[in-house]
Amino acid sequence: MALSVGFSIAMPDTFASWGNFRVMVTSQTIVLFLAIAATFVLRAGEFDLSLGSVMAFTAVALGVLTEHGVNLTLSLVIVLLAGALIGLVNGVLVVRLRVNSFIATLGMLTVLSGATFALTGGRRADVYPAGLQDAVNKEILGLPALTYAGWLLVIVVWYVYEKAPVGRMLLFTGGNPEAARLSGIPVDRLKITSFLVAAVLSAVAGLLIAGYLGSVDPGIGSSYLMTPFAAAFLGATTIEVGRYNAFGTFVGLCLLTVGITGLQLMGGALWVSDVFNGAALIVAVVFGMAVGRARG
Repeated sequence: MALSVGFSIAMPDTFASWGNFRVMVTSQTIVLFLAIAATFVLRAGEFDLSLGSVMAFTAVALGVLTEHGVNLTLSLVIVLLAGALIGLVNGVLVVRLRVNSFIATLGMLTVLSGATFALTGGRRADVYPAGLQDAVNKEILGLPALTYAGWLLVIVVWYVYEKAPVGRMLLFTGGNPEAARLSGIPVDRLKITSFLVAAVLSAVAGLLIAGYLGSVDPGIGSSYLMTPFAAAFLGATTIEVGRYNAFGTFVGLCLLTVGITGLQLMGGALWVSDVFNGAALIVAVVFGMAVGRARG
């Protein structure tokens, strides 16, 4: 809030304009999907680096399927199933084969990056159904439907985390898996499910970015590697301190978006976003560790 007020006072004609607000809330929606996806795995006590690559792979795969004449409905089903399969593989590697989640998902990230380039031979995917693009970009009260999809996701996941039993069980699983297992919670199944849900949400993000942009570079996944985690970790320092949560993640992403946009409008170089995201991530992790020590 303070950042928004400060930038609005400093740049009333640019930062405080409706056009800039529209750009900020629209551009952050894809990151919001990935950040919320990341919270499922983080809440279960694991880590998934492959989310951005899942998004890029499914977006490009959709373009390839469309280019080869596959109808939209079947194409959507195929790419969502592909996302679910990727998440399932990640979960099995981590839970059943006991591979460190950081290593397993880093390997999946690399595999998917190569597969994404292989699908198009390195060229951009730009054959997408007009129906998808119209649906994603349809304006409601001056904002594209894409934006409302992100806000709806936050509300649904908030309900799952705070009101549904599975949300509490995920939290217990991440906090103390052995105690959770002794309490009768299906820890292994929950962890595998968290990877699966995260990958499916990332696949949905791929469909949304394909419809929004209408052209997807196969290397786009690398641009969405760290920002979702910065938002998720920042979210654990707000609303519910020490817990990965939906509204906190949304607030954390708003902080990142406002800070980066304001600095760039003030003439900041392109590298400002990387520095800001990295610094925010470090601060969030250090704060989280301090809270954990204090609770201990």
